[in-house]
Amino acid sequence: MAAKPRLTIAYSVLAGGVDNLSFPAARPDTEILVIVQGTGGAVAPRDDVRVIRLDSTGVTKSRNEAIRQAAGEVLLFGEESVQWKRDGLDEVLAIFDDNPRIAIVLGRAEDETGTLRKRYPSYREPATVWNSARVGTIELAVRPGELLRKGVAFDENFGAGTPNFLGDEYILVADANRAGLRCEYFPVTMSIHPRESSGIGFGTVWDARARSRVFGRVFGWFAVVPRLLLWVRNPVRFGRFGFAFVFGWFRD
Repeated sequence: MAAKPRLTIAYSVLAGGVDNLSFPAARPDTEILVIVQGTGGAVAPRDDVRVIRLDSTGVTKSRNEAIRQAAGEVLLFGEESVQWKRDGLDEVLAIFDDNPRIAIVLGRAEDETGTLRKRYPSYREPATVWNSARVGTIELAVRPGELLRKGVAFDENFGAGTPNFLGDEYILVADANRAGLRCEYFPVTMSIHPRESSGIGFGTVWDARARSRVFGRVFGWFAVVPRLLLWVRNPVRFGRFGFAFVFGWFRD
C-alpha cells in the first residue's frame, strides 16, 4: 500500500480456519492483517493483505501481535465468519478523528438477519468495569499507538485457546481504564456475525470457573461483590456451581 492506512483490520485465525475468512472489499485507507497460528492454510494474495505467522497458541497472543504490527491508526479485531459494515467503520473512524483522546471504542454487532446481537444502550457513555463485561472482540476498536504507549495489552492468560477461555476483551477495557486511557461506548453498528446458540457452556464447571477468574482478574479481592450480584440476577446460569463462582472455590 502506497500511503499509511487509517484502519487495520486484524484477523486472528488458526491455520485450519484460513478458508473461513471473508475480507471486505479493498480500500486505500484500510490494511488487512492476517495472523495465522500453526502451519498450513494459504491466504489468497492481495495488495492490501499482510500475513504474519506465529508458532504460539491462544487468541490473545495473536491479538497482541496485531497491536504491535498494525500500520493503521485504528485497529479492529476480526475472526472467522465476521463481516464488516462499511458505513459503521467509517463512523468509527470519524469518532476517533473527532475524539483524539479516546483509546478504545466499544460498539455494536448484529446477526445475519440484521438484528442486534445484544441489548445495547442507545446513547454514548463511558466504558468502565461496571458496564463492559459483555463486550466481544468484533465490538472493539482501539488506537494501538495509545495502548503501546501505556503498556496495555490483552492478558494472555485469558481468551480462546486457554483454560480461561473468555473475558479477555473486558480485561483489556479494565486495564485501559486503570492506565488512564479513555474508553467509550457509541451506538454504532460495525460488524455482522451469525448468532450462536445461546447458553453454550452455561451451567458447566469450566464456564463458572472461567467467569469467576475474569472477575478476580478485574476486581481482585473485591470480586466477590460483582460475582454475587451476577449470580443473584441469574442463578440458573451457573447451576450447581453458583457458590463456587461467587467465592472462587475451584480446584485448578
